[in-house]
Amino acid sequence: MVAVAHAQSLPVGISQKDTATLLAVEGQVDLARNNSAEWEPAQRDATLIPGDRLRTGPNSRATLRLSDLSVFRVNEMTTLQLRLPAAKTKRAMMDVKSGSLYFFSREKPLDVHFRTPTAAGAIRGTEFLLQVAESGETLLALIDGAVDLNNEHGALTLAAGEVAQVAPGKAPLKTAGIAARNLMQWCFYYPGVLDPKELGLSAGEQAALADSVRLYTAGDLLQALALFPKTNAPSSDAAKVFHAALLLAVGQVEHAEAALATLAKPSATAAALRRVIAAVQYHAAAAAAAPASASEWLAESYYEQSRQHLPAALAHARKAAEKSPEFGFAWVRVAELEFSFGRTREALVALDKGLALAPRNAQGLALKGFLLSAKNQTKEALGWFDRAIAIDGALGNAWLGRGLCRIREGRGDEGRQDLQVAATLEPQRAILRSYLGKAWSHTGNEKLADKDLALAKKLDPNDPTPWLYSALLNQERGRINEAIQDFEQSRALNDNRSVFRSGLLLDQDRAVRSANLATAYRDAGMPETGHREASRAVTDDYANFSSHLFLHETYEALRDPKQFNLRYDNARISEFLIANLLAPVGASSLSQGVSQQEYTRLFDTKRIGVSSQTEYSSHGDWRQTGSQFGNFGNFGYALDAAYRAERGYRVNNDLEQRDVTFRSKFDLTAQDSVFLQATMYEGTSGDVQQYFSQAMGSPTLRVTERQEPNLLAGYHHEWAPGVHTLFLAGRLDDTLQIGEPNAMPLFLKHSGKPITFVTTPPLFHFNYQRESEAYVAEAQQIWQTAKQTFIAGVAYQHSTFNTDSLLDRTLQGVVADQHFQTSQERYSAYAYETFRPIQQLSLQAGLTYDQLRHPKNIDIVPITTGDETTQRLSPKLGFQFTPFKEVKLRGAYTRSLGGAFNENTYRLEPTQIGGFNQSYRSVLPESVAGLVPASRFETRNLALDLNFDTGTFLSLEGELLHSKATRTVGVLTNSTFFPVPDRASSTSQRLEFEEKSLFITVNQLLGKEWSIGARYRLSQANLTGRFDAVPATAAGAAAIMQNEEALLHQLNLGVNYNHRCGFFAQWLSVWSMQENSGYAPARSTADFWQHSVYAGYRFAKRHAELRVGVVNLANQNYQLNPLNLYAELPRERTVTVGLKLNF
Repeated sequence: MVAVAHAQSLPVGISQKDTATLLAVEGQVDLARNNSAEWEPAQRDATLIPGDRLRTGPNSRATLRLSDLSVFRVNEMTTLQLRLPAAKTKRAMMDVKSGSLYFFSREKPLDVHFRTPTAAGAIRGTEFLLQVAESGETLLALIDGAVDLNNEHGALTLAAGEVAQVAPGKAPLKTAGIAARNLMQWCFYYPGVLDPKELGLSAGEQAALADSVRLYTAGDLLQALALFPKTNAPSSDAAKVFHAALLLAVGQVEHAEAALATLAKPSATAAALRRVIAAVQYHAAAAAAAPASASEWLAESYYEQSRQHLPAALAHARKAAEKSPEFGFAWVRVAELEFSFGRTREALVALDKGLALAPRNAQGLALKGFLLSAKNQTKEALGWFDRAIAIDGALGNAWLGRGLCRIREGRGDEGRQDLQVAATLEPQRAILRSYLGKAWSHTGNEKLADKDLALAKKLDPNDPTPWLYSALLNQERGRINEAIQDFEQSRALNDNRSVFRSGLLLDQDRAVRSANLATAYRDAGMPETGHREASRAVTDDYANFSSHLFLHETYEALRDPKQFNLRYDNARISEFLIANLLAPVGASSLSQGVSQQEYTRLFDTKRIGVSSQTEYSSHGDWRQTGSQFGNFGNFGYALDAAYRAERGYRVNNDLEQRDVTFRSKFDLTAQDSVFLQATMYEGTSGDVQQYFSQAMGSPTLRVTERQEPNLLAGYHHEWAPGVHTLFLAGRLDDTLQIGEPNAMPLFLKHSGKPITFVTTPPLFHFNYQRESEAYVAEAQQIWQTAKQTFIAGVAYQHSTFNTDSLLDRTLQGVVADQHFQTSQERYSAYAYETFRPIQQLSLQAGLTYDQLRHPKNIDIVPITTGDETTQRLSPKLGFQFTPFKEVKLRGAYTRSLGGAFNENTYRLEPTQIGGFNQSYRSVLPESVAGLVPASRFETRNLALDLNFDTGTFLSLEGELLHSKATRTVGVLTNSTFFPVPDRASSTSQRLEFEEKSLFITVNQLLGKEWSIGARYRLSQANLTGRFDAVPATAAGAAAIMQNEEALLHQLNLGVNYNHRCGFFAQWLSVWSMQENSGYAPARSTADFWQHSVYAGYRFAKRHAELRVGVVNLANQNYQLNPLNLYAELPRERTVTVGLKLNF
């Protein structure tokens, strides 16, 4: 209360910037107010004003915050005084009389000054160690930044890594460098490892040390030291070892080692202390004898962790707990390591035991905070971190946890201050600097973010974390090439985190890095490279949601906006569903309209977000999407709305779509979550099918489709890290209406039994409506370890259809008025195994069984009653081999059975084999053949990917897609001898399609702002179509028999520019040449170029992006055969304007 009153009533002339706050008190720390000679015990959170003095006693430390940007770590036997600054615009000055301190400042240059008996200094964004002897001799070791050091005899400026000495009566001099790490030993945190029962204290010593031992056992190391008798130095080896352990608790490693050096004979407890010193200082130590005590096992656990042997560290901690079941430190250590393996339930069980035995163990209290934070219980977590800090203010993890929680609560500046304290308390830990760099970015200070991330890289060159955070920061501010380089470096260093992460979690880390790298590749105009990286991330860690989410986005980019050609729809939707089932609440936006790259921000604290994307073209086309999403504790939701309107490029080629989707996610427990989705869709269009010639389109066809609504519910349970159960169930509703006043159905004229004439007579018109209701259910189990991933699942789908079809003809009247009720069923079971015998090789095998019963024909008028059953056993094989970091070889072979309608799209079955897609809605383009149910797919893929340190990316890929099916086609026949099409009938059609493709992709990063790329595609498509009931001798039969081939050469060239200010530009050129054969009349060869240019600006943190472009600069129209699947190109010069908003 005295400290609070002192803070609230500052003397006249003293401002808040002239004060300091006492953050932590360890041992004997005293204050003398306003130049008084009387000292009083200092209390945590006390406020110092100019004139106040602070001193630390023997084996004591303190932590002071001079301002929001400067923190002092004060060593034992130090006396200092806070003084008024020389200028009102400066901060208070620290006058160090004697002792030593570590100073961490991020103030503006020259805002902070210090003074010793022999020198004065001006700080310029600095970290340094300062030692002042009783004689006044000063030693300053500069870690980072700069210091201007001067006295009446001279002056000098120190740069990072330099050391200066100032002797009384002499000018400051630079001296030979001294490793700052050696001078910082007193700053390090040394965990408690001694089991007091193993010390062997005598009865007299037990009585004399009872209070100290009791508090040590309870986990309160600082109070245990405070109650250690100070009258007589310990005389026995056991007491000396216990005293050394207490000295380590306040960082006095030199005193502790000196005490251990006086032991009469070696002991197991002394060996344990020496082992933990080696672990904290990351020093290699000679092999120790087999541990025989709980203390030795616990110390060995810390040492094994420092050697990156995490499984051994956990095993040793368990040994310690088994050896001494009442040893609370051992149970807390077991909990800490279980948490490192991601096993939160096991961690909580061990932690509860540990805290029951050692309720004041600060590490255990902080770990409890982290466990609660992982459950989104941020407020409860903050309370545990506060308790840990109150007991041991030197524990960096406690400040780290509190800082992260404060940032999540929206208290960004307070959180950043806590992270700076954590980095000051344990300045040797690179990970704390990485988090601090993230915090600076979160508060908008990119300069300081760069500074601390660079220091983290310097402190531990093998830690991938600062590279990941700097990559995210660079990507956010438009430094795309630098982001790619940082992502690549982070991934290369990934396994060095094995000191803190298990092998399985390292795979998850690698997947996160690959998924984020994929987004950077996209920004650099390298979508194919991004797709490969996202696929790689899925292989590295199948249960990582971010990998699936970006893979979904790569397929979203391949989506036909008209929703007619649906080759990649299965993979697109499946990956999105898997991502949302696996993602914890708050980890993603749940919105399909917000890309993962736009949502992933450092320390994202948003509770409510809004996203909007508007596109307009001078052709008159509009596209508008909007998303409103939010996360509140264990609940998250997203509401997406989309509208698209296109005029088309021919008569009756217009399109209008409306789509509204609501998604929500709720974490029932830390291991259980549910996902809900409801979608309403309405679309109207003319004839949007692709044609070789625009004159081939129908001028009168109208299509309306409604889905009111589609409902999905999912459940996710995580049994343990890598072990997941997923369940998906849904109800799908669809109403399709088609009207064609100028229909030309297929007419097969027969005379008796044989068909003699084939034609498509005019003057028909039909009205068609199909109402479908489908139910889908799928259960999937994932078992994942560091070496393998096994996925198995079963799925069931049932659909009912009410189909009405009316076909009539001018003058002739009604030819077919049909009303059918039909159904469809599909049973599926699958199993996939991914095995990694070595880190460089991944082998995949899978087997799927499908049985599909579907209506014979309810989509080609006139429709047909009855159904057909198809079943297939489909093997899958794949591999990914990385013999060198620059080289990757991938291959896959798959078989599968296609579906009939959209119900097969909502699946959880893995879509990737060997880094290639194996889940197709269709292979034969719908623009050529329409719906072909129960198609049998077979795919072969082989690719060589090269990735060089020069920023060069090369990929060679071969692909063979094969589709084979027999379908029932509605036809008309004649009921009498006269050739009048007056009876509905059907016939079978065999369709066999094969597409062979070669892809060559080259990308090059140029400097920090440019990238260029080229992609060549050679695709040969062949279609064979036969009506077996139609003899070749029938007149007109040749017109419906297909032996068609199209050979497409396509070259995409791109130049991309991304400036760090936010400006970006892009030039794209596409050359297409296509040769066709097997058509009557013959189709001409296409050979044309299209060029497009874009420019735009990304605002800070990508909250907004404005983009303007001119596509098809040369106003080049074209004719392309849709037998080769292609993304539709503009047919005239068009100006496009796009605006993205993300808040």
